[in-house]
Amino acid sequence: MNYNLDLEKNIYIILAAGVLVISFAGILVAVTDVHPLIISFYRMFLSVVFLTPIFLKRRDCHFSLFIDKRPVMVGFFLAIHFIFWVTAFEYTAVANAVIFIALQPIFTMLFEALWAKDDLQPGIIIGVVLAVTGSFIVGMGDLSNLFASILGDSLAILAAFFAGIYLFSGRSLRKELDYFPYIYVVYCYASLFLLLGVLFAGLPFTGYGSQNWLFLIALAAGPTVIGHSVLNLAVRYVPTTLVSVAIIGEPILTTIWAWLLLGDRITPLTLLGGAMILSGVVFTMVKQSRKSRIKRKKLSQREVD
Repeated sequence: MNYNLDLEKNIYIILAAGVLVISFAGILVAVTDVHPLIISFYRMFLSVVFLTPIFLKRRDCHFSLFIDKRPVMVGFFLAIHFIFWVTAFEYTAVANAVIFIALQPIFTMLFEALWAKDDLQPGIIIGVVLAVTGSFIVGMGDLSNLFASILGDSLAILAAFFAGIYLFSGRSLRKELDYFPYIYVVYCYASLFLLLGVLFAGLPFTGYGSQNWLFLIALAAGPTVIGHSVLNLAVRYVPTTLVSVAIIGEPILTTIWAWLLLGDRITPLTLLGGAMILSGVVFTMVKQSRKSRIKRKKLSQREVD
């Protein structure tokens, strides 16, 4: 039985299942009645616990990876991302929190333009403008609770901002390491920074009830360990852009779950602005992918000449 052949044949079903699992992250955060710092910490810490047996068995995983200083910074940005994102659920609707996090690819491209001197083409700028306009529209969606909504939406945008920094700052390290050792070391450092945050805030580590523990375990095992592993597996078999576009299904599915399971009200402005954000992100990623292909083609032609 050819394992790789079976995987390749069913990769689109596997990818869809991965996005489906990840889409429950926002729901699990929303229903967990625990301080955001505790949710963020246990999401990372329990993920490390689940992944440690694999780390100990793999030949490309060794403790010397922790000597490199780069994962420390990457883990710090990931920790900050989780703190802002989980806290956003305290002040804004689930739909808003997950829609704004979809801005992450936009921030990553802007960082690449600012610091990696990667030119933004006019087509990409159109996508950015579309996504930013959609953000303003979503932010206006709940005028009855304007202050709390703006605070929550701002936290979600900051979460997307730090997710972009997290991905951008880890670029060089990802080129040197395979996916698993990379995420394991980064998750360890993120757990450490979140642990320090919990200690500094004086929050207890226990006493949260069996239901909350079940939600925390599900958040780590499902969206974090299974969901993100599936996405990284899919990248080996299908174009990265396709995987990135598939991830856009997460906020759409999460919004539907929030409506069906939590009874969240979805305003027309949220639907309109959300559609603009997601369209802008997809448009930008497609343009970026096309630009990368043209760049690689030119480089290969130069090598031939």
